[in-house]
Amino acid sequence: MKKVCYAVVLQSQLGPRAGELLLQEEAGAVTGELCLLSRRNRFSGSVLQSGKYLISGTLRSRVDKELYDAIFTVHQGRLFGGLVTRHGCWDLTGVERSGAPREAEDAAGGD
Repeated sequence: MKKVCYAVVLQSQLGPRAGELLLQEEAGAVTGELCLLSRRNRFSGSVLQSGKYLISGTLRSRVDKELYDAIFTVHQGRLFGGLVTRHGCWDLTGVERSGAPREAEDAAGGD
C-alpha cells in the first residue's frame, strides 16, 4: 500500500483554505482524508492512470456539508486539480510532505 501526505490549499468560494490530503493507494483504489477547517473528511475513489485520481467525499464545516467529486494529478511531488461542488469548481493544489501529518498529530477527535 502506498501512503502519501500533501499540504494543500483549496480555493473555495470563501477564499483559500489550507489543509492536508492523506492519500492511500492500493490495487487501483484510493482512500484517505482531506483535512480542512479543523475537520477530517474521508474520501474514496480510483486511480484513473498512474498519478491521476478521481475521488468523492463530503467536506464538512460547523454549519454545512458539501458533497464533491474531485479529479487531480500528482507529478514530481506536486498535486494539481479541482473539486466539483454544487457551488462550482474549486482549485486544489499541494506539495508532498515528509514526516507525520500535522492533523494526525492533533487529538483524534476531528468529527
